Amino acid sequence: MTTGGRSPHHVAPAFGRGRTEIGVSGGFDDAFLVEVRERNNIVSVVGDYVSLKKAGHASFKGLCPFHSEKSPSFHVHEDRQFFYCFGCQAGGDVITFVRELNGYSFVEAIRHLAERAGLQVPELRPQGPGTGRRGASRASRASKSERDLFYEIGGIAQRFFTETLQTMEGTVCRDYLRQRGVDAKATERHGLGFAPDRWDGLLNRLREAEVPAEAAERLGLIVPRSSGPGYYDRFRNRLTFPIRSNAGDVIAFGGRTLSTEKDVAKYVNSPDSPVYSKGDTLFGLYEARQAMRREGWAVVVEGNLDLVRLAQFGLENVVAPMGTALTAAQCTLLKRFAPRAVLLYDGDNAGRAAAEKAVPLALAEGLAVSVAVLPDGEDPDTFVGTEGPDALRALLARAVPGFEHLVLHCILPRIGEVRGARAALTAAQEVAPTLELVRDPAERHLYQRQLAEILGLDEAELVRLLKASPRRRTRVDATNPMTPAARQPVAAPRTPPPSSELDLLKLMMLAPGSCALYTAHDVEALVTHPGVRDAAEQLVRRWESDGAIELASFVSSLEDTVLRETLFKSLASAPPVGDDWMAPFEQLETRLKREAFQRRLSTLKLDERRATLAGDELGAMRVLMERQKIQRQLEALRATRG
Repeated sequence: MTTGGRSPHHVAPAFGRGRTEIGVSGGFDDAFLVEVRERNNIVSVVGDYVSLKKAGHASFKGLCPFHSEKSPSFHVHEDRQFFYCFGCQAGGDVITFVRELNGYSFVEAIRHLAERAGLQVPELRPQGPGTGRRGASRASRASKSERDLFYEIGGIAQRFFTETLQTMEGTVCRDYLRQRGVDAKATERHGLGFAPDRWDGLLNRLREAEVPAEAAERLGLIVPRSSGPGYYDRFRNRLTFPIRSNAGDVIAFGGRTLSTEKDVAKYVNSPDSPVYSKGDTLFGLYEARQAMRREGWAVVVEGNLDLVRLAQFGLENVVAPMGTALTAAQCTLLKRFAPRAVLLYDGDNAGRAAAEKAVPLALAEGLAVSVAVLPDGEDPDTFVGTEGPDALRALLARAVPGFEHLVLHCILPRIGEVRGARAALTAAQEVAPTLELVRDPAERHLYQRQLAEILGLDEAELVRLLKASPRRRTRVDATNPMTPAARQPVAAPRTPPPSSELDLLKLMMLAPGSCALYTAHDVEALVTHPGVRDAAEQLVRRWESDGAIELASFVSSLEDTVLRETLFKSLASAPPVGDDWMAPFEQLETRLKREAFQRRLSTLKLDERRATLAGDELGAMRVLMERQKIQRQLEALRATRG
């Protein structure tokens, strides 16, 4: 097994891959979705984030927000209402853009765009058993008016804490930050503040703002008195860390005590609320999301101050899991922004144990994970402070892939250096549940081969031991309802369609009237690519019901990710078709017929060979006659222009 690390490198964003929704419409009425798209011109929406310049009749271009580039390769097509980047192959409609840039779910993106356009967001339609309960976020379950109130209260509290930090009361907190090496720029970037050493500091500010006490209590900012009426501040004499939603709204706080008393909890976090769930949130994600997109990977640390210090030294793609063990929901959230993560946990027993728990969890969620091991007694803050950012980057570059780390640092130390059947069986029992979680068969096979080398076993023997080992519930199973047995099988890799079939589908989208000929001429029988066949069928249904095709939303809705990306790339440079589509359609139909004849000839050639080898002269003659017939038909088609 290779113990040297693989340096974290840029990976193009995988748009829509591994993402599941509660339905194509997310539970919204189709007419409402159409209005949301119509009221949010993609040039205007993208222009809120990207500086665009005119690049043609109805095209604009700018620097891509999804990867780092110096020359603009990011194009926005106003007439067709979609974007496409020739650099990283990101593409989609206005909903896709908002989702991928901000890490929103489909429902969150629709709400954002609806509110941007001043539209009233309707209640979601039921989407099947359990909808609105399991799987729905707390923010989704809160009504719009409630959410707006909670976000407003969070903003009031944040302003109070940041203002108090700059007062005389905040001197003790400013001194602490200076002692920890946190500068003013880092303090401002992360919105650090100070909760004064009073029982009613924030409470009085909320009263001045006429905030309902019950709402502030539901957010966990104030706590009811145990005896008598009234409330008191939850956060007192603490450095405060604002926790933001993906949209940047303050939804909770973390607080680090500045007291020297031993009976005071070192850290206090907001309790779960209608807009916040600790296990579903990552501290610093809002600030780090663009850097994670740009770099293609994220760093996960344990402490909030570790994150602040690393960002201060230029490592901006850092997040922290709210002072708890990494959860499945947090791994899924990470994947929205970057396909890879490096765990940079403290160099102590607790940090090593946390990494051991996190690796199987990340593998179960399909997140590529590596582990960077700090020297004993070091944490990210102390290491970067003494060794500097270059040394830290070198340490991250040597990060060991998660499975290798699990075997080398967790399993082998438990079984010792002893080799033999008993040690091999013990190792197999330890590692089998984790191997089951690795979804990529090629990756899983690589891990099996590496483990066999370490244990001194033949790979076939190791596979036998793995199959024979009892299937125990892992730490992942205990926290993740989607156990390996319940997971969906990995879909076979999808391939791009033949150029003729891609051109046909593109023509049907640009000239929807051709859908009638597609049906009348039974062109479907000539299409071999399942993704194209399904997409064409959907196109025909939409054209028959609506008489028009919303190009960007249609392509974005396709489940075949390879076909979707191929179509966006092709459409980005496709000229308008206009009314003169009949001749191109007939030419494409002729091409498809020729290709069908050629496929049939290849099959018949093999059949003739088999019949000859079997001594079946009559069968060989029959096949030969059919070949000659099809050859004549093919020659006639070749004489046809197309």
